[in-house]
Amino acid sequence: VRNSLLPQFIVKSATHPGAAAAAGELEKDDKYDRDISSAGSSFYPLIVETLGLWTATSLKILKTIALRNAIQNNPTVSQAVLNLHGQLSVCLWRYNAKMLLNRLCLGDLSFS
Repeated sequence: VRNSLLPQFIVKSATHPGAAAAAGELEKDDKYDRDISSAGSSFYPLIVETLGLWTATSLKILKTIALRNAIQNNPTVSQAVLNLHGQLSVCLWRYNAKMLLNRLCLGDLSFS
C-alpha cells in the first residue's frame, strides 16, 4: 500500500494519478525481481494506493485470481471480481483507519 498523500507524492499525484503506486511497483521490482528471476520464478507486485488506485499489473493479477475463483466456485467472473475487490476494499479501509489513528496519536492532525 502506497500513500499518495505523502509529501514526495502529493504534487505529482495531483497531475498523474497513480504516481505513488508506480513508484512502489518500481521499488518492489528493483528489490525482488532479480533474485526471484534467478530462481526461475516470476515476480508480480500487488500495489495499491491508499485512495484505492491499483497498478495495471496488480489489476491483471486480481482478475486472474478472480477467474480461478469463478472456475472453482461457480460465481460469474464479474461477481468474483466484485467479491475480491470488496474484500480488498475492507482491508484498505482498515489500513487507512490505522494510519489515521497513528497520526492522531502522534498529534499530527487537528480537527478545528
